[in-house]
Amino acid sequence: MLRRRTVASLCLAVILAAISQTAITQTRPAAIPDTAPGRLLKAWIESFNAGDLDGRTKFLSEHVSDAARQMPPAQAAERDLRFRSRIGGGFDVFKIEDSSSTELRAILKEKGGFGWAELRLKVDPAKPGLIAAIDLHPVPPPTETRAGREGQDALIKDVSQMLEKLAAEDRFSGVVLVAKDGKPLFEKAYGYADREKKIANTMDTKFCIGSMNKMFTSVAIAQLVQLGKLSYSDTLAKLLPDYPDKDVAAKITLHQLLTHTSGLGDFFGPDFEQKKDSVRELRDYLQFVAGKPLKFEPGTGWAYSNAGMIVAGLIVERISGQNYFDYVQDHIYQPAGMASSGSYEKNKPQPHQAVGYMRQDGKWVSNYATLPLMGSSAGGGYSTAPDLLRFAEALREHKLLNTELTGVITTGKVDVAFGGKYAYGFSESIVDGKRVVGHNGGAPGVNANLDIYWDSGYTVAVLANLDPPIAENVNAFIRDRIQP
Repeated sequence: MLRRRTVASLCLAVILAAISQTAITQTRPAAIPDTAPGRLLKAWIESFNAGDLDGRTKFLSEHVSDAARQMPPAQAAERDLRFRSRIGGGFDVFKIEDSSSTELRAILKEKGGFGWAELRLKVDPAKPGLIAAIDLHPVPPPTETRAGREGQDALIKDVSQMLEKLAAEDRFSGVVLVAKDGKPLFEKAYGYADREKKIANTMDTKFCIGSMNKMFTSVAIAQLVQLGKLSYSDTLAKLLPDYPDKDVAAKITLHQLLTHTSGLGDFFGPDFEQKKDSVRELRDYLQFVAGKPLKFEPGTGWAYSNAGMIVAGLIVERISGQNYFDYVQDHIYQPAGMASSGSYEKNKPQPHQAVGYMRQDGKWVSNYATLPLMGSSAGGGYSTAPDLLRFAEALREHKLLNTELTGVITTGKVDVAFGGKYAYGFSESIVDGKRVVGHNGGAPGVNANLDIYWDSGYTVAVLANLDPPIAENVNAFIRDRIQP
């Protein structure tokens, strides 16, 4: 069975698929073949684009098998329509790649203008009116639509026009910074940090950066490696002798924690939701992590693991003797000059702090109730675009780590879905033969991305106080046009 995947997810933000707006010229919709899979593709697109819950439920019930749907029709329809709203109202069929009497592969373009996807579907010859298997996943823009790499003036003009349009449509609220060799070429804020109080975003606004804090956790670990206090091959049992699950601790290495190959999985769930407002210190997270079944044996798979990064933060505390948040403040933020970055309790708002807004019933509403009490070593801290530029330059100039360990933490170790590699708390991808490292973050009302073009000196920071994937989409637009 082909597996269906969504084009954009809240946290997979470590995935560096190039889903950017890149059409140079208008193209006519592709001709869909008059075959069993072709007719089903046309009906799938029509019911998806229509945005009618009853109509979508009826189509999924009558024309998609239980195995392909993976959930009841009504539930699948609700999922699809939530996804539809995030991509601008549906898909257009750009071209048909392969077609037979039982299978079809098509390239789709999001109506919102940012993303490209490949849809594969297969029918059972005995039941030609039923989709037996379906797979939807993001792909890079087709070669024939890629924009040429642009000079800086054209890049800035394109980015500015695109952001003005998105802001006017209330689809982007946040800041964008594009720098070369540490000097900003473009930096501008859009929308409101607080809609109720009509406080506008500025370049000094502090945004929640989600999972981007994993980069800081990685740097903290590497600093302790540099001091000879631990090794990436050390086991959890060695580094945290009092870890509650002794059998698991004996299997997991620090390397696996930092590459999401430990099998620990996540800590989010009903239990965490009930107790999240009382979780302040990293050790408070252990109740949601220790004793839970592993997703796989350590080192045998890859699954994004917030739990693993919590444990990595606990290792920083034990080996350094400092509270995690104090350690990051003293050894990363201060040396890098990041005076506007930190982790704050949600009930103690800071000056210039953005309120996050999530889409609910067609309106932007505060995400306050969804937030944990404060950030952690896995994510949820706050920063500004200028501070993230300072972080990138501190890495480049080896103010935080020596040359060797800077390379170790930013060089990909394991392949991840849709291209790219995951390193130690950083993602790495290759754009036109040049390295791009960084991380993104996403949750309801939170979306952020940092791209460090390691070989060419560019840095791109996009921070938004709206739902994903808007910041990643803006970043992808820039990535497709920048000259690396």
